[in-house]
Amino acid sequence: IQLGDAQRLTGDAAKARDLYLAKGAWLYSLAEFSALFANKHTGNSAQVPSHMASELIIDALLGTGVKGPLRGEFEHHIQAINQSALPVLAIDVPSGLCANSGHIFTCAVAAELTLCVMGLKLGLLTGRGPDVVGRLLLADLGIAPNLSLQTSAKGSLAPLQPVAQLMHWSEWRAHLPQRRPSAHKGEAGRVLVAGGNLGMSGAIRLAGEAALRTGAGLVRLLSHKEHQASLNISRPELMTAHFSAVNDWAWASVLVLGPGLGRDEWAQALFEEAIVATAPLVIDADALWWLAKASPETLPEPSARRWVLTPHSGEAARLLRCSVAEVEADRLAAVRAIQQQYGAVVVLKGAGSLIADEQQVRLCHYGNNGMASGGMGDVLSGIIGALLAQGAAPMTAASLAVCVHALAGDKAAKSGKLGLLAADLFLPLRSLINKDDEYDDT
Repeated sequence: IQLGDAQRLTGDAAKARDLYLAKGAWLYSLAEFSALFANKHTGNSAQVPSHMASELIIDALLGTGVKGPLRGEFEHHIQAINQSALPVLAIDVPSGLCANSGHIFTCAVAAELTLCVMGLKLGLLTGRGPDVVGRLLLADLGIAPNLSLQTSAKGSLAPLQPVAQLMHWSEWRAHLPQRRPSAHKGEAGRVLVAGGNLGMSGAIRLAGEAALRTGAGLVRLLSHKEHQASLNISRPELMTAHFSAVNDWAWASVLVLGPGLGRDEWAQALFEEAIVATAPLVIDADALWWLAKASPETLPEPSARRWVLTPHSGEAARLLRCSVAEVEADRLAAVRAIQQQYGAVVVLKGAGSLIADEQQVRLCHYGNNGMASGGMGDVLSGIIGALLAQGAAPMTAASLAVCVHALAGDKAAKSGKLGLLAADLFLPLRSLINKDDEYDDT
């Protein structure tokens, strides 16, 4: 189907068209294409020529250069494809999707399968990319070994740096903490989870058990005094304390700050004491809200920060003082900006979560939409805290945690995505951290 002006085709595109026609193939206008499907939808198949009986659409309308809203005719073409009810194979990138960011400016082809060529594009794996890509395959065209090099300004070959590293569990499982045969609980670290304001004890409870299930030696929940007596009833291995009675911040080898923290005076007082703690900090949920409000002079010097921030797009927008739409329009730029501004390892959560430090960005392609439910982020913060407590460096802990958290969600979703609860991740999480699971990493 020729959607543009056939007279404007030049170079390789014109050669390919001419070779196609020389084989006796057919070429149609959009009007003929639309009439074809109008006939099929009305059951008027007698008017559809046999050579026009299509079973598949191959989308090669637009390439990787989409950087803004589509012109009207392209939007019309894409809508026609999506309304055809035929399966779609997209070549390289579904038309309308930004290959660099995963943003959809106007509309995009919804493909059942995307065949990406030469090298994976970031936008296929994060942002709105997963909504329209379908199953993703890579055809490297035999040039993959050469993608590791680029020509420098001086004409010499230099290593080519990807914008993000795609994480594979088959490689990352080797980073899981190891215990010596005679290990004791003190060696596995002490995690203090601070939050749990009135009516929000569930968040701190989930984060605490996640830390235990990821191998932390000791976990204490620091909450509002109204919750202290009840928080460990269903999980007696959790210790409890209440704020402001705590006076031993040095007990913790890692502090997870934010689950169920709230935004009142009690929450502010807890945040202000915890943010200056010397232990590594995982900053999540409402603690990110307070961080965005904090004056720079009240925070530790950047060189003293051993922080992991875990914002979703709304929290990221607050940290950057921009809109959620701006964050989602370029998630890579957003995660880099937060990292530079706060001097921390940053996990930008969402489809295709991004993990960044000052040197690199990693991308996790695991996870599913069943994980769009309350408490999932609390579980992630507890996992990160446990890995930090067991000696992992912040970037390693964050990357490994995002990966194992998403995989646990995938395993739990085998019983169904709708109705998936954050607590459903605990059993598959335990299996994964013990390397008992052989996850299909194709």
